[in-house]
Amino acid sequence: MDVVLDDENVVQPDIIFISQTRSHIIHKEAIKGAPDLVIEILSPSTGERERTVKKKLYARAGVTEYWLVDPESKTIEVLKLGEAGFERVALHKEDEILTSLVLSGLHIPLSEIFSR
Repeated sequence: MDVVLDDENVVQPDIIFISQTRSHIIHKEAIKGAPDLVIEILSPSTGERERTVKKKLYARAGVTEYWLVDPESKTIEVLKLGEAGFERVALHKEDEILTSLVLSGLHIPLSEIFSR
């Protein structure tokens, strides 16, 4: 689904989360505004764009939390929005448990994600 960040930037993230309090940005034809959480799954063809261009777009739009999932290295980088853009909170490896800043109480054993 399209996510319209502003008049010039429309993206299609792999996974998004929008809180109930921000559900007004959900429209039939597109999401119009920044999701609370964006998850991008890196690939050789898209990884650089997601680490640079999209990271800047999401920060400027106000995405609170951004995950970069790297299936090759079996890691997930968790970034949170700060005053100067995204700041790395954690780099989780496949034997760790990922927790979310936005989704309180969410704990994901990465061994279950990367073992598939």
